[in-house]
Amino acid sequence: MSRVFIVGSGSVGAATGRALGHAGHRVTFVDIDPRRVAVLVNEGLDARRDLDLAGEPESFVFICTPTRIVAGRHHLADVAAGSEAVGRALAHADAVHTVIVRSTVPPGTTRDLVRPLVELHSGRRDGTGFHIVASPHFDTRSGASRSGRHAMETVRPQLTVIGAENERVNANVRDLLSPLMSPGGQLRLLDDPAEAEMIKCAHSLFNATKISFWNEIWRVCDRLGLDPDDVASTVATSVEGSLNPEYGIWGGAPYGGAQLPGDTQGFLGFAEEIGLPMPLLSAVVGVNSGFEQRLDAEMEALSMLASGPYYYAPEYGRPPRSAEPYEPYETQAPYHLEQHYQPETPRPAAEFAPPVEQYPPLEQFPAAESYPAVEFPATEPVRFETPATTTSPVEEAPTPEASAEAGELAGGEVQLDPGANHPSRRAQRRSWIPRQLGR
Repeated sequence: MSRVFIVGSGSVGAATGRALGHAGHRVTFVDIDPRRVAVLVNEGLDARRDLDLAGEPESFVFICTPTRIVAGRHHLADVAAGSEAVGRALAHADAVHTVIVRSTVPPGTTRDLVRPLVELHSGRRDGTGFHIVASPHFDTRSGASRSGRHAMETVRPQLTVIGAENERVNANVRDLLSPLMSPGGQLRLLDDPAEAEMIKCAHSLFNATKISFWNEIWRVCDRLGLDPDDVASTVATSVEGSLNPEYGIWGGAPYGGAQLPGDTQGFLGFAEEIGLPMPLLSAVVGVNSGFEQRLDAEMEALSMLASGPYYYAPEYGRPPRSAEPYEPYETQAPYHLEQHYQPETPRPAAEFAPPVEQYPPLEQFPAAESYPAVEFPATEPVRFETPATTTSPVEEAPTPEASAEAGELAGGEVQLDPGANHPSRRAQRRSWIPRQLGR
């Protein structure tokens, strides 16, 4: 049996504390709301308004304060207040306690907000004076109305993640929470609290995105007079994204092939024709287009690095991959080697030899004495004199204006720097690196 404190006795704290109490642990609820404390006390539970760890043995302190949304952003004031209360209680504690962040918070909150506040108000350091863990609560009640499950299944989640930098602390929290899992559930131990927080956020975002996706499909079916239940039930039990857990989960690259790009863009155009906007599908196509551009930039950077100073940047303005014509493999003509390669019969080397001109024998030409002598007139020796001038004998290069005027007169194109594209000049330029690579 372990000693457990629940800081923040709302929906998450009450569910966690009751489940741990049923498992045989000694649980104390802490909340600043006197009405909530009174309700818990009337139920026969140990509840108080202040956290006091003086004289307590090693215990698990759960921070279950609410995370409100203000102006579309997480408002972590309650989480910060709970962390400060835990820090003040640890300042008077005699043992090393484990602080577990149970609230749903953005990734990095445990490391960047909770731990500094606890260290500040307790005067202790993480790892020696206390331990910090992130184990967010997975509530299944949001899907109870859609799947027919009972709301009490929220205390026995299908997934439990525990993130701590200390393996021994991870094992201790695992022993505490494993009895609360439902049969066949998963438990993941992580060495970074931020990963546990990110898993909880991605878990909720995926469920919300799936619901919105089928709501868009429901609107299309309703517009066309189709049965959306037949469509959804058939797709959910046959599509690879539902049957294969690893399908599409490795991010960093766009989807491709012959189906997905054409099907998504084609159906988006069909929805526009029937006058039905599909913002989620539009976002899907937009995200994939962004990853295609990123992949093109990375490949271009690799080509540039491999080519060095002799790299020529390609022309921009080319169509995206999805817009390029694609010819399916089935429609292509079969390739036969004998149609493209026909060996020829070897030809004699004499056919390739150049023609040889036949000259008459040497004795047929007259003797040299028979030719008349040629006399050359006497000439005066040539004298070279350097002209008296103050300028350099080297002709000065014309100015850009003169070159431009000469080009206009000749009707040609003016090039002010003919050697600008010479390899020796290009080697002096700075290599262009795409911003997407962050180099």
